[in-house]
Amino acid sequence: MKQDPLTQSEFEKHLNAKTLKLAFVGMSNAGKSYRARVLHEDLDFMWYDVDTEIQKTLGLHSMEEVSDWLGYPTSPNYKERELAYLEAENKHTLIDSLDTHEKNLISDSTGSVIYLNEPTHNWLEENCLIVNIEVDKDSKEALIKKFFEKPKPVIWNGFFNRLEGESENEALERCYPKLLLDRLVKYQEIAHLTIPANKFYDKSGAETLNIIKSYLQK
Repeated sequence: MKQDPLTQSEFEKHLNAKTLKLAFVGMSNAGKSYRARVLHEDLDFMWYDVDTEIQKTLGLHSMEEVSDWLGYPTSPNYKERELAYLEAENKHTLIDSLDTHEKNLISDSTGSVIYLNEPTHNWLEENCLIVNIEVDKDSKEALIKKFFEKPKPVIWNGFFNRLEGESENEALERCYPKLLLDRLVKYQEIAHLTIPANKFYDKSGAETLNIIKSYLQK
């Protein structure tokens, strides 16, 4: 069972002692990386970008290269590459030996963090305050449009299937919304806190922390 999140006073103590560990989860394009960058630039948080570490492990240099390498579920070797991607993601999400250099930490997870193994989830829950930056269901169409305009690597986790007579694009357009809706639920399940993405719009680092703190018990 997931541990209770920090209280507001515990949050403040960790923040002041430079031992606060936050982990942002949520949809791709929900604003996780932008929020992480704000905390890094405004408040000198150590920004740990899981995507970047996965790219290094795979010998790739950008999200576009990872997308091309992984491909779609109908691509050759997709299943093997999906497993390799998740193996790298597990390695770089469970960061118990990471030196934070006496700084507060923000771990910027990928959209597939919900598919990682139990030890990794347990480590996150025990060592980080997990914040789900949640896009509302009305934003789903915008996310779908962004995905097809500029694809990012996607772990489908069995959500893709192709019906008889259906083209690949038709199957993707039918299955991707189902994947998104399932992920919305799973992010809530793993997170200590779920906060609407629009709460963070145009907010500074200090304001971001105050918003997170306001969702904690006193």
